[in-house]
Amino acid sequence: MPPHDDPAQAVQVTPLQTMAHELPGAFFHYVRDGLGNERISRMSGGCTALWEVSNQSIERDTAALWALVDPRDMEPFRASIEQSASSLKDWAYEWRITTPSGKPKWLHGVGRPERLPQGAVGWNVLIIDITQSRRVDTSLRDNNERFRQMLDGLSNVSVQGYGMDLTTRYWNKASERIYGYTAKEAIGKNLLDLIIPEDMHDGVLAEVARMIQTGKAIPEGDLTLVRKDGTAINVFSSHAFVEMPGYEPELYCIDFDITERREAEALRAQLDAKTGEGQKMEALGTLAGGVAHDFNNIVAAISGNVALALDDLDPSHPARTSVLEIRTASRRAKELVQQILAFSRRQQVQRKSMRLKSMLEETAKMVRTNMPAGFDMQVRCESQTPRVMADATKIEQVLLNLLTNAWQAVPSGRLGVVSVSLETYHGLPPNTDAKVLASLNLEEAQTRTWARITVSDNGEGMSKATRTRIFEPFFTTKRPGLGTGLGLAVVHGILAEHQAILDVQSTVGQGSSFSVYFPADIDDADAMVSAPAALMTDLGPLEQIGDFRDPNTTQAHIMYVDDDELMTSLMQRLMEKRAYRISIFSNANSALREFCKAPELFDLVITDYNMHAFNGLEFARAVKARSPSTPVAIASGNLSDTLRYEAAKVGVDELIHKPDKVQDILITIDRLAKNMPGKAAPFN
Repeated sequence: MPPHDDPAQAVQVTPLQTMAHELPGAFFHYVRDGLGNERISRMSGGCTALWEVSNQSIERDTAALWALVDPRDMEPFRASIEQSASSLKDWAYEWRITTPSGKPKWLHGVGRPERLPQGAVGWNVLIIDITQSRRVDTSLRDNNERFRQMLDGLSNVSVQGYGMDLTTRYWNKASERIYGYTAKEAIGKNLLDLIIPEDMHDGVLAEVARMIQTGKAIPEGDLTLVRKDGTAINVFSSHAFVEMPGYEPELYCIDFDITERREAEALRAQLDAKTGEGQKMEALGTLAGGVAHDFNNIVAAISGNVALALDDLDPSHPARTSVLEIRTASRRAKELVQQILAFSRRQQVQRKSMRLKSMLEETAKMVRTNMPAGFDMQVRCESQTPRVMADATKIEQVLLNLLTNAWQAVPSGRLGVVSVSLETYHGLPPNTDAKVLASLNLEEAQTRTWARITVSDNGEGMSKATRTRIFEPFFTTKRPGLGTGLGLAVVHGILAEHQAILDVQSTVGQGSSFSVYFPADIDDADAMVSAPAALMTDLGPLEQIGDFRDPNTTQAHIMYVDDDELMTSLMQRLMEKRAYRISIFSNANSALREFCKAPELFDLVITDYNMHAFNGLEFARAVKARSPSTPVAIASGNLSDTLRYEAAKVGVDELIHKPDKVQDILITIDRLAKNMPGKAAPFN
């Protein structure tokens, strides 16, 4: 800097020169003329420390500084000077050097250009060593890169970063997979426009505002968000509020796709429900066995005595009407027990190829006779519907339940109309998808054609809440005395066994419609099984029993063992009327002692299964051990599969179901008696 003649000015310069020498880094004046020649002057004391080159060497030849520049930065470094000289805008640049001692450094320079005479440009330049800060920045960048690589490697954890205006700044690979947006599509978009359902927008904005105000992250929890294709996705979302000095705060969302967990939970709940139902059914089965034994003995005694009374009464006797009412009540009691047993036992169905037309017509005819006055039943059946694989008895039970429910759903005082139709249906039934078909184990060919039975009524209809419960055991909306709540539960179980689909439509005040879709028999066998006649629920006429005695034969001697006095009294009267010789025992131990004394005296042993001393199987085993040739029959109200299996192992000759029709019981006894050498059954 040239000297000045004014002493005051000379005094002012000295502090500036002193300050320049005290500045960290290098301070100097750099000039570049129009021909590209350059020179450096007025160098501060920090220049030598920065470059490890003396100021005198640099002032003599600037090439000493250019020789230190990293080759990678040489071209852009010179270009930055050219641009500043041409535009006269402030110059700033960062570059690398290697000092003569081999020490690498990062330098940062700034300068303000000014135009000089003869086309030259000069800069007052300040250069500082930024090696340490660059190392920190490099470390931060490296850490950020490693962090991003780590997050991108998390295949099931979606991580997104957002500014305080909810603009997306980061979107990892898992976010692309889970939500369907690529990082390029998502970054720069607003969170609300990407994955937040519209009904959650206000809530999200409120939570973000609270987070900014308090500095506390949004609470974690399960959320239902939206994918790019518009489908819903369940995620567990946690959040982090990140504040770093010098940077704008950011919100990070960490989302876990819990779709599989939700599906697993739903499956577990379904399995738990099935397990609970299985346990309930097991308990119900146990209860049914006990009920069947005690209640069936009562019903059998009532039914048998009613039959005997009807046989003794003259058709015009005034008590005959009351006895017939007792018979009707006992029939209802028997049907109730059969429903409980059908629901709890889940007996294996015997399905055969058949058409449904004749069965439906016969069942409708039977139900019509029991309908009150003022009802109209309309039956419409196509002549040639597909054959289906069905158990005739089970399907008849379904029809009886549906038709009976239909007319009972019509309130009193209204003209009741019950319609039933049978027709061919093509395609998938309503509300049926692949999951439903898979659960029924249906082949593709079976889903093309169906035989559809529809039972409709103009009754009171059902609410949505009622429709969801109609298949629950013991749930009923009927008034007391009209329903047990087991009918539709039994129907549901039978249809599942038949791979059939039930569609229920109902409108409150207008009526209900039950449509059953039976898959067509894909084998299409030529042999067609006719539907059986309607189920007989009557106890049968006792007039067929008769009082026959053959003087040329010895009548069979029967031992009957039962600890229920009602049953022993009934059986004694029936057998004596039937001309059998019978010995009654109410104690199993006493009966066994008498049998062991003289087994040859007894031609047939009939024992109840459920007795106090020991059960019928144990009694039968003892009898067979003493006399293997003596026929033994066991009577029970619950002929379970286990009982059948164990009875066969013991060698039991016959199982008798109580309460059965009197005629069926007698036919069983007669059949056993016929096979006894030298004996005769009175009824042939």
